[in-house]
Amino acid sequence: MLERWMTPSLFKGTDAADEYSFMQTPGAREKLRDHQKNFIREADFKWLHDRGVQAVRIPVGYWIFEGDAPYASAIGRLDWAFRMAQKYDIEVLVCLHGAPGSQNGRDHSGRAGNALWYKKASYRALTIDTLEKLALRYRDQPKFWGIELLNEPRVGLFQFTLRRFYHESYRRLAGILRPSTRIVFHDAFTPRLMNAAIGGSARAVMDIHWYHFTYLLHKLTPLRIYWGLVWWHGQLIANLRHWQGVIIGEWSGVLSHEQLRKYSKEKQARLQCEHLARQARTYAKADAWFYWSYKTEGDNVWNFRWLTEQGEL
Repeated sequence: MLERWMTPSLFKGTDAADEYSFMQTPGAREKLRDHQKNFIREADFKWLHDRGVQAVRIPVGYWIFEGDAPYASAIGRLDWAFRMAQKYDIEVLVCLHGAPGSQNGRDHSGRAGNALWYKKASYRALTIDTLEKLALRYRDQPKFWGIELLNEPRVGLFQFTLRRFYHESYRRLAGILRPSTRIVFHDAFTPRLMNAAIGGSARAVMDIHWYHFTYLLHKLTPLRIYWGLVWWHGQLIANLRHWQGVIIGEWSGVLSHEQLRKYSKEKQARLQCEHLARQARTYAKADAWFYWSYKTEGDNVWNFRWLTEQGEL
């Protein structure tokens, strides 16, 4: 899955905002293949292994098998990633990041715009078919830790459509996967409301994404985030784990620029380190956590590899 802000050089010379529009630009397929071969290499898996990383979360689009013009298939790269994971003893969580019609209208679903996934039953059926094909292809892979049904579906109150999709997906996949392979569902940013959305199974896992720079949080000082919000996250993880497994599928050390600019550069760096350390300790209470992201083109707080090499993680 492509995101312009993560790899701006790939999008250079285009006004494409997402993978859908990028794939309609001149030479896009060749650029994509080159990017896939070179941005993540075997040396990256070795780097992860050497630093004790135990699992990776790999985002894919519904078009991964056959493509869906203008999208290009990428199943060969996912096969390769599983081979690397086996070689370097790293578990894999495959996440359906982009659903047909888009589940959230965001660029990271493949196509920004309307969230049409909720409007058509055929879109949801195709999503389940894709999940089934992924499950069948990788069920005997020893490093297949889990499969995530859908990344960041839009926020809602009752979520009847999403819940029905989760239940049907779970029913279909449970008949294919090994008992030890987790089936992961995203909380749609409402963990309490979606608690036990797939109930009664030890293999069900809720995925929570926590970021501390959003509009609703930009007024909070770093200390309030440390002592209040991150502490509450730990309590919530413990409570939710009574009902299902819990992972923090995405988090980062990013803090609000509005708050950080009040401090000197030295103080900003200390606050950043403290923010990272407190989150890492708290999220250790979950079954797993995944930093977003392993690597970007820029050396910044979104880049787990750079942070680790700087001694901040």
